[in-house]
Amino acid sequence: MGSLDKFVPPGSRRRAVAGKVLRQVKNRVPSKQPDAVQTGAAPVAAAPKRATSAPGFQHAGPSAKGRPTDVNEEQRTLKSSWAKHDPDALDSYLVSGFQNPQVNAQSIMARHLLVDVLFDDDFSDLKHREMEHCVKATKALHKRADELGVTMGSYLDDAKRAEVLEVAEAIRPWQGEFEKEWAATLADRTVDQPRKVLEFACGSANDYRFFHRYGIAKHLDYTGVDLNDKNITNAKRRFPGVDFQVGSVHELPYADRSYDDVVVFDLFEHMSIEAMEKAVSEACRLADKRLLLTFFSMTDAPEHHVRPVRTYFWNVLSRTKVQELIEEQFGPVEVIRIRDLILDDFGYDNSYNKNAWTFIAKRRA
Repeated sequence: MGSLDKFVPPGSRRRAVAGKVLRQVKNRVPSKQPDAVQTGAAPVAAAPKRATSAPGFQHAGPSAKGRPTDVNEEQRTLKSSWAKHDPDALDSYLVSGFQNPQVNAQSIMARHLLVDVLFDDDFSDLKHREMEHCVKATKALHKRADELGVTMGSYLDDAKRAEVLEVAEAIRPWQGEFEKEWAATLADRTVDQPRKVLEFACGSANDYRFFHRYGIAKHLDYTGVDLNDKNITNAKRRFPGVDFQVGSVHELPYADRSYDDVVVFDLFEHMSIEAMEKAVSEACRLADKRLLLTFFSMTDAPEHHVRPVRTYFWNVLSRTKVQELIEEQFGPVEVIRIRDLILDDFGYDNSYNKNAWTFIAKRRA
């Protein structure tokens, strides 16, 4: 199992679940039709994270007669469409509801992985309790959304975002309790050398702000890149001393293997297949040790299901295809299907998105 030795310790139930999922996805006969994407809505380009679809989502870009015909044009169109949005909306719309990194399973697991590669200590109990916290929050948000008749998602539209924030009030008094516990636990920790981490499509420091609050960021040599100038302005305002840069994830001015880890949250589904493969290759080029990639629209289908949406894409990616792409260029991939993990380890069968997957890849020696 290699790359999850610390993240999912041998002998633990979570390790057994990850192994079970890996065996299932290798042996399963793929269905002919991919599952429909559940929950949420976000107009996303090369900037967002944790986007999920829902009826009536708000499109990020302008109406157009045709979609971009090549990767460069695709990127220019996306950059132009994102430039029209209000900075305050960009700063808040991907950090609430099910996307709130304090309670989102994939954000929590990303922080756990970083903690594990930074420190030798066993934090198994704390990590397990935080995942229970995730399940508790997910249940509470589902319940409150049903009571209010709100369709949860990631919206830039003010009215819809306000509805999500109203639902999120159900967990606001206790959503950050593990932030305090992790900060206290890591307060006196030191590392010999900071971990070099590059995040693609960092948004307005969407996850980095929680790396900071949880006491992890001080142990990182972090760079965040995003296509959207307004996101980078927001991120720099929050963290003036941190390296946030406007840049294209298709071609970055960094040397091969110049970062220990490359982290990408819920980006690749919103690119053409050609652009997605180019971005994955760039992540493989830049990471020296690990890739941590999360997906919100992926199934066990043999082929990608390409779904153009005006000037960008809302694809359902093939787990098989993406895994093969990464393993060919980088190394073995551990696959974690979030729905299965939450069900098998915590007995809850209504995770926020049945098509959410996390990949953790370790560079081949």
